[in-house]
Amino acid sequence: MDEAADPLKVLFVGDAGVGKTCLLNRLYGDEFAEPKEDWDVKKTTLTMGNISKPIILTDTNGQERFRELTSAQYKNVDMVFVVYSIDDKKTFENLSKWVDEVHRYASNRVVRIIVLGNKVDLEERAVTTEEGQAFASSKSLQFLEASAKSGHNLSEITKIILTPAKPEKQGGCCELQ
Repeated sequence: MDEAADPLKVLFVGDAGVGKTCLLNRLYGDEFAEPKEDWDVKKTTLTMGNISKPIILTDTNGQERFRELTSAQYKNVDMVFVVYSIDDKKTFENLSKWVDEVHRYASNRVVRIIVLGNKVDLEERAVTTEEGQAFASSKSLQFLEASAKSGHNLSEITKIILTPAKPEKQGGCCELQ
């Protein structure tokens, strides 16, 4: 890995309680733990096969509860995971607001946006996989479901982060090459 390489800045946004901090803890330390406190920024290195990249993982630090997110959260961001909980329809219904916010605050950059349904380890669903896929497709975004608790698809999240993207348009989403 090139230690001088600029780290990739990855932001996780979404309603409170969707599991953003748990997902970040998994990516940062590969363990599931209920969050004891909010955290905001951690630098780590993600590795998959022979690809290694410095990453700055950024959480909203509970600010979404108070709608205090500002353009500062999106400064120099390269990738945003817009997270909802598959067992909470309201968090899914709020996705458009989060995607709009990414476009508003990061409009001068090409930012990759991934819609992420979390908590697939739960038996009761309020949002189907097809609904999540349809939403992402309607916005031309990537889609993935995962579970911070079981670790399901955490390797896919890592793969998305480490895979270079081919930009489709300025300020929009990208497709994997």
